[in-house]
Amino acid sequence: MVVSLVQPGSIMYSTGDYNTGSQYPLFPYVFEFYGYSLSVLFLGFILALIIAVSLIMITFQLSVKKRTALMKLSTILEAVPDLFVIAMAQLFIIFIFKQTGILFFDVVGAYERPFVLPLITYTILPTIFLYRTLTLLFDEELRKPYVELARGKGLTHFRVLFVHVFRNGLMGLLSHSKMILAFMLSNLIMLEIIFNTRGITWFVYHHPTPEIATVSILLLALPILLFEQGMNKLKSSIVGGGER
Repeated sequence: MVVSLVQPGSIMYSTGDYNTGSQYPLFPYVFEFYGYSLSVLFLGFILALIIAVSLIMITFQLSVKKRTALMKLSTILEAVPDLFVIAMAQLFIIFIFKQTGILFFDVVGAYERPFVLPLITYTILPTIFLYRTLTLLFDEELRKPYVELARGKGLTHFRVLFVHVFRNGLMGLLSHSKMILAFMLSNLIMLEIIFNTRGITWFVYHHPTPEIATVSILLLALPILLFEQGMNKLKSSIVGGGER
């Protein structure tokens, strides 16, 4: 395997039985699957973050009683299994199709990769996870003395929330970036196999050789490491901005 990793051009994958099936070079064919997975992973994260932040800004305009109720609801929803969410999304599209005759999105892929429905489904649990995490972080920030000081200076609740609490809450969220990425990667594996979306984890599942698995892990690790570096720099800039 070490020789194969040193010379990745020599790695082959089989279209059938490993001994009797046709053999083809892994590169550059694997990039087709890799690009799809990265698109879903990072677009899903961005979409989930935007939705979660938007919901947070609305939630913290509500009363404490309503916020507590929403927090309990998010805790319940976060416990919903990935498989259940994916199955319900597929059944919902099928139900709409039966009622209207209109198929808005492909439910599963055969030769064509469905994209919109898997992406929407993929963002559901990360959105709930980010929303719950941000709720805890924002609630903790609102209890700190600087919030009362800012209000004492005449700043509005929205300004305190959006300028000060949002910045510090986001910095706290960045500290959880490794856990968030691990959560999203685990969802991606389940999503690609069930939707048959032919992404990189689907490819590994259908071609389970040590060489292909190792290469796929390395390919996924590279952008994640770059993402981590970007998050660390962003965190440093936020801290620096707060000190000026």
